[in-house]
Amino acid sequence: MGGNINWRRLASRDRMRRQGVEFRGGTPVAAPPENKQRRRKLTKAELREQAEAAVLAWRAGQTSKNK
Repeated sequence: MGGNINWRRLASRDRMRRQGVEFRGGTPVAAPPENKQRRRKLTKAELREQAEAAVLAWRAGQTSKNK
């Protein structure tokens, strides 16, 4: 096996990759900034409605196995 792993450098590369920096040949190349919109937090009522709709859609897709 190879020598020691530089965990700090590995973590910083992962962090930079998540932030949109590409690595080519070991040198970071900044990617163009994306217009990311932050999602607003859903209220409990909205989450409940989404869950109910998902269950109804799932149930509608189920077919009887005894036909």
